[in-house]
Amino acid sequence: MPVTRRHLLKLITATATMSVLAPALHARAQYPEPPGWNRQVDYNAWVRMGRAIHPLTFYEEPSTSAKKLTTLRRDQSFLITGEVHAPFTPHNDLWYETPLGYVHSAWVLPVRVYPPQPFIRDVGEWGFWGEIAQVFTEAYEEPDLNSRKVYRFYGGNVFHVVGSLRDERGVGWYKVYDEFPPTSPSHQWVLAKDVRRIPRSEMTPIRPFVGKKRIEINLDKQQLDCYEGDELVFSTKVSSGLPGLTATPTGEMCVILKQPSRHMSNRPYPGGPPPLGDIFDLPGVPWNLFFDLSGTAIHGTYWHNDFGVRRSHGCVNVSQEVARWLYRWSHPIAGYEDDFVQSTAKVGTPIIIF
Repeated sequence: MPVTRRHLLKLITATATMSVLAPALHARAQYPEPPGWNRQVDYNAWVRMGRAIHPLTFYEEPSTSAKKLTTLRRDQSFLITGEVHAPFTPHNDLWYETPLGYVHSAWVLPVRVYPPQPFIRDVGEWGFWGEIAQVFTEAYEEPDLNSRKVYRFYGGNVFHVVGSLRDERGVGWYKVYDEFPPTSPSHQWVLAKDVRRIPRSEMTPIRPFVGKKRIEINLDKQQLDCYEGDELVFSTKVSSGLPGLTATPTGEMCVILKQPSRHMSNRPYPGGPPPLGDIFDLPGVPWNLFFDLSGTAIHGTYWHNDFGVRRSHGCVNVSQEVARWLYRWSHPIAGYEDDFVQSTAKVGTPIIIF
């Protein structure tokens, strides 16, 4: 795909200063309105579902000593009707109320599930940002249900849609860009009905001209606080790196790179270094704030929902919704058609980790 001079200069700078982090870029284009948009259907209406990240047990009351009602396997889903707080672990007492009973939140991913989305035939030269709008969907090597499945994408995952196609059966497909690794294709195909176009309004900066923003992360408390001057404006529980080789670095840093989507993996490849700890391969990690050159970031998480305890490979895990807010609130300011935006210590929001 063609690259504009502006993006080429950004890419050259990124390659020279942060080659570990910089992905490829795509050209800019207008943000298209889908043809035949059906105004009778609210495509942004959603219901809150839960996905089983691991096998789950449902109880008659929010307690593991209560009567067991049923179990679900991984990736099975259910409606979340409410939340209650009841003892479970010192860091997480959140339970979900469901038609199946009560289930603890640690291994449940809350997902906004939308109606089947309209097909956007003309995605424009640049494309658009899309998020998975179902509990999960499969990613294929080719726009064909009989082709090889490459990944399973989960609700809330974010991807850059760069192309579209309607097959001979009339099924709409989107081509999504994949930056990792060099041994894999640079894209996958997903069913268009399962991808929601993220509107610009959901990516506009939050209070961009407020000065003296900073992020403080207390590793002992596993807590992240956002300040505007002396005013605390936001606080959330996090999951930082496990002790040892994957511990989260401490000190005074700043946001040096922002990406709406990142494929994170330590999967070994020929000539590459061996992974630290267990192997992970996570496409579509949303709303990333990188703060060191090794690739450590604050980012959204879809493989657990148990914040308040260390459990990562060094990054700072937050929920997908929290990560979106942090992405919009922090500096540098990112435009909609930015695959990534770089920063410096003078511009990026300070991040103090202790």
